[in-house]
Amino acid sequence: MNDKSKELGIAELLGSGANKIMTAAERKEAKFLIVEPQLGVRKSIRQALVSLGFFQVVDTADHSAALVQIEENEFTHVIFDIEIPNMTSRDFLLSILEYDQTIIPIPASYKPTVDQVFDLLIVGANGFLVKPFNTASLDESIVTATKGERISDAILYAKTRNEALASLILTSLDRLAIIMKQSQQFDTAKRELPKRSIVFKRSVEIGKTFAEGGELALLESITAFCLERSAGPATRLGRLRTRIKSKRNDSKPKKMPKTAEEAAEEESVDPLQADQM
Repeated sequence: MNDKSKELGIAELLGSGANKIMTAAERKEAKFLIVEPQLGVRKSIRQALVSLGFFQVVDTADHSAALVQIEENEFTHVIFDIEIPNMTSRDFLLSILEYDQTIIPIPASYKPTVDQVFDLLIVGANGFLVKPFNTASLDESIVTATKGERISDAILYAKTRNEALASLILTSLDRLAIIMKQSQQFDTAKRELPKRSIVFKRSVEIGKTFAEGGELALLESITAFCLERSAGPATRLGRLRTRIKSKRNDSKPKKMPKTAEEAAEEESVDPLQADQM
């Protein structure tokens, strides 16, 4: 795939804000900090933000100075370049969230790698701005980060990139299968079916594009993922109930982390099926 296709793949991992909006009042209340070493890019982001109705904008070329700004002022959003002298983008993001966990961080880069995206999402990034940007892509990145659906737990709990991609593919397949079954009875499900089919096909393409070690390695991860999910009770609901019961009976105060398989199963449980049990 070309670079544009990879950008679309990253956008798929982040979710979409295409059906979301930020009202004029929300835009007016938002306060942005731009951290961008290039003066021209910094000015372009500021001008684009103002044209989109975001009037409270502060900018700086220095990441260390940005941390001082965050400590002394309240910001709702921080757009920052991930190329940082003497500091990793991960450490910078962690420093932002140490000051204020309600800040919406949006990393930016010309050619972000999938490893960079995964790492920053896990740390706490809400979106990603791919450069060069235009006003529309900047707005979409902001709206997605602010209003978009949360990042899939199946991705966040994955131990490796291929495990995350396998989870993405199989979760999409689960949801497609649920809609296919429901479409036999409900018109709303019939209307949703083409969209779910596209999402599944796109997930497969993303997996093939970003797989570490090629398609064969991805296939091995998918196989391992399926084998892991096949263990225990025969149904997703049964496995979910087993985990819930186990957690309720667990006397340990510390909650054990979920695996990617558990997160994917919880996300793919059909609420209509749950109501019928």
